[in-house]
Amino acid sequence: MGWLRGVGRRRRDLGPVAAGLALFGFGSLELYVPLAPYVEGESLDLAALPAGWLAVLTVLLAGHCLAVAACGSYPRAAVVLVGACFVAQSFTPVLPEWPVVPLLALVVVCFACVAVAGRHGPVIAGVSYFVSLGIETTVADDPDWAFIVFVALAVMGPAYAVRMRRAQAERLVALAAEREAAARTDERLRMARELHDIVSHGVAVMVLQAGAAQVMLDSDVRQAHESLDAVQEVGRDVVTELRRLLVILRGEGSLERLPSLRHIEPLLAGVRTAGGRVDVAVNGDLGRVPAAVDVSGYRVLQEALTNAVKHAPGATVSVAIDVGRTDLRIHAVNDGPRIVRHGDGSGLGLMGISERVELFGGTAAAGPREGGGFEVRVELPLSGNSAAPVPSHTGASA
Repeated sequence: MGWLRGVGRRRRDLGPVAAGLALFGFGSLELYVPLAPYVEGESLDLAALPAGWLAVLTVLLAGHCLAVAACGSYPRAAVVLVGACFVAQSFTPVLPEWPVVPLLALVVVCFACVAVAGRHGPVIAGVSYFVSLGIETTVADDPDWAFIVFVALAVMGPAYAVRMRRAQAERLVALAAEREAAARTDERLRMARELHDIVSHGVAVMVLQAGAAQVMLDSDVRQAHESLDAVQEVGRDVVTELRRLLVILRGEGSLERLPSLRHIEPLLAGVRTAGGRVDVAVNGDLGRVPAAVDVSGYRVLQEALTNAVKHAPGATVSVAIDVGRTDLRIHAVNDGPRIVRHGDGSGLGLMGISERVELFGGTAAAGPREGGGFEVRVELPLSGNSAAPVPSHTGASA
């Protein structure tokens, strides 16, 4: 089976080889079974030629046919070979213009060189063609440049058209490869955002609860146990979200299992467990929000709440979710001072918000408020389409 697959891959090479063999058989008949005069005005009897000349003509015939057989794989070398054989035969008693094989081989190989050779293929083919026929007509003392140019145009024109089509096909293949690479990059970025959104929120809450449990371990054992229970609960939620993401990436998940703004109570409970307060106001029908926009809105809100838990623990977060006629608006603001510790945040959170919003052609703004606190304001078009995404602005790292 492997050999058959190899033959299938070499089908383009087998065609020229078969053509070369066929021409060699036909050319042998021309040499050894002459049916017509080979020189204009004369009836040349090839049987009367010395055996040496017949051997030379047979070798040149083999050269012509070898060039045809190799024109698919080595077009430039083949066109040089056929030109050399054509010129060499011009100095034999049998000129190459009248037998079918030499002229046919020259035309076929020049066509192949123009069509499939590299950058200098057309130039090499043109030089070989005109030099070969120029020398032959000079030796024969019968220059017919009108015929030579006509044949050149009839052969080179279609060959060049084939060359352009091949180049266009190669460009399309390269463009498809670039688009595939870009799609893979986008998918990796989307996975990175999902993983960040899932892990960052849960870990932030777990760290705060573990710290609270450590502080209260000696003074309030019951409260310490409650904090540890909260750590365990949030940890289970994170593991569940990660499993859900893996299932979706395998193509086994359904839209009903995706995060949604219609089911944010577990998200809010994590913030409240960490000691914060969350007030949510929803205006409009969340059922109108497309699934992709819904998931992105959920992740944006998750990142805004994680930002508040990390940088303003214990603050009150006010969230407004408005479903308009054309867009989804999310506004999250906390009233606590934004305390940024050294090394506290890499900026990936707000960067993820910006990337999500730009993907849908929406707008995002995030930064500290004048009177204290921090706010995140996002607008996502419900259509989820945009020809030119609007750049987002973020005012601080998360």
